[in-house]
Amino acid sequence: MPRAPRLNKVIELLEREQPVFCAAVVPNGDYEQLTAVATSDFDMVMIETEHLGFDPLTLRQSLQTLLSRKHIAAKGNLQPDVVPFVRIPPYAREQNQWVIKQTLDVGPYGLVLPHIDTVEGAAAAVRAARYPQAVGAPDREPAGERGWWPWTAAHYWGVSAEEYYDAADLWPLDPDGELLLLGIVENVRGVENLRDILRDVKGIGAIWVGPGDLSVSMGRRGDIDHPDVEAAVLQVLETCTEFGVPCAGLAGRSADAARRLEQGFRMVVMTPGARGELARGRQAAGR
Repeated sequence: MPRAPRLNKVIELLEREQPVFCAAVVPNGDYEQLTAVATSDFDMVMIETEHLGFDPLTLRQSLQTLLSRKHIAAKGNLQPDVVPFVRIPPYAREQNQWVIKQTLDVGPYGLVLPHIDTVEGAAAAVRAARYPQAVGAPDREPAGERGWWPWTAAHYWGVSAEEYYDAADLWPLDPDGELLLLGIVENVRGVENLRDILRDVKGIGAIWVGPGDLSVSMGRRGDIDHPDVEAAVLQVLETCTEFGVPCAGLAGRSADAARRLEQGFRMVVMTPGARGELARGRQAAGR
């Protein structure tokens, strides 16, 4: 019997080795832009809370705005066409568990973690995002520390609290998990430590190379097209490829979406308004 569609379309695409196209970033509470993205051909959207303040109540409304009853009815399942991820405020090294907990409790299908640059920070994020596992579970480690308050997220996903507990684990650490942690490598230390992070920390499902902060970290003052910055971006891609971890690259002046796919990026990030570039990228990917 064929497997039912995943709740998380992004994970489903990655498992099928198909590229993922992401709109980034939409400010939390920008309901007009979220409505436009909800009816687009993007696979996922990053909702921005890192630079705009942290407001879970506004985030609830943002997630509701992304729901398309028409698309849900047409598909006949609970999988959203455009999967909501949230970029949280604290850097990974800050290890603020409560922000991870309260964000996940609203109901996104993944988190975007700024400044993943140490093993300790990445491991702390994984622990904070996992519930303690059931007795006898084969993937009990790393031990989860997320507090139990599943009702809002379960309601948003369209499942019971018990079903949410089973589904809300980290892929691919849990092969059946429906949550994805996307860590951003965006400074020199992160580039240097990435091999250790991917080797030692299970639960970071994908990596995004953030060229803006990376360029600043390299002393290039925001010049994301500088050859040295692009070389560092490709170094991150090479490390991710070595460990079999999906890597996200920004489609912009340095390389368009088709070029990023040729380079080996499995996730392509672009501005929400880049509909023409999105269409060209999907055409290049056969999607």
